[in-house]
Amino acid sequence: MKQVLLVEDDPVISQTLVMSLPYRGYSVESVGTVGEGWKRLSNDNYDLILLDVQLPDGTGFDLCQRIREKDSVVPILMVTARTDEPSAVKALSMGADDYIRKPFGLDELTARMNRMIERKVTRNNILSYRTIRIDRSERMAWVEGSEVPLGPREFEILSILVRRGGEVVTRDEILDALSDQSEMYDRTIDSHLSHLRKKIREVAENRIQIQPVYGVGYRLEA
Repeated sequence: MKQVLLVEDDPVISQTLVMSLPYRGYSVESVGTVGEGWKRLSNDNYDLILLDVQLPDGTGFDLCQRIREKDSVVPILMVTARTDEPSAVKALSMGADDYIRKPFGLDELTARMNRMIERKVTRNNILSYRTIRIDRSERMAWVEGSEVPLGPREFEILSILVRRGGEVVTRDEILDALSDQSEMYDRTIDSHLSHLRKKIREVAENRIQIQPVYGVGYRLEA
């Protein structure tokens, strides 16, 4: 039986899901605050997280971002009473895999959960840092929820920067990551980085930057 963490402060919804989902193959642990959710996630592993947006001590957006900052690949399904599109976009940009609006039917909820569990097989190819997400299997990248088209070398450079989070990546490490690509020289890194910076800036302005570290290499700052 798949293990689910439900972070929801509505006792009616919580009780309904705790009682109903086991009949559909999901064992549910329920907590009602961001703090309790983070504590459980620090101590246990789950196959999926159901995460409400409005919580007594914060928002589901906050918890979702904290989870993704740890490079966690656990599927996250946001549950929201909000009907506006910006809230949905924000949920996805924070790293949620999907969202569902209240009130929802149990059939729709479990269908979305089943799809996310099936996709989890390929999630080892997902990289994330802050609001940047990369799907290496599909060769796609998103910044703040918007897809960013990248060339092969730009994609590899961003992948290694995201994988290392805010740590410094040396030029030699970037060259090694691109070693299987022909005619790759040290002087061409600057050109690819310039194009990559421009594409990220078009989406995130200056909220995400690739900063040079003099004499060493580069790092992401978000």
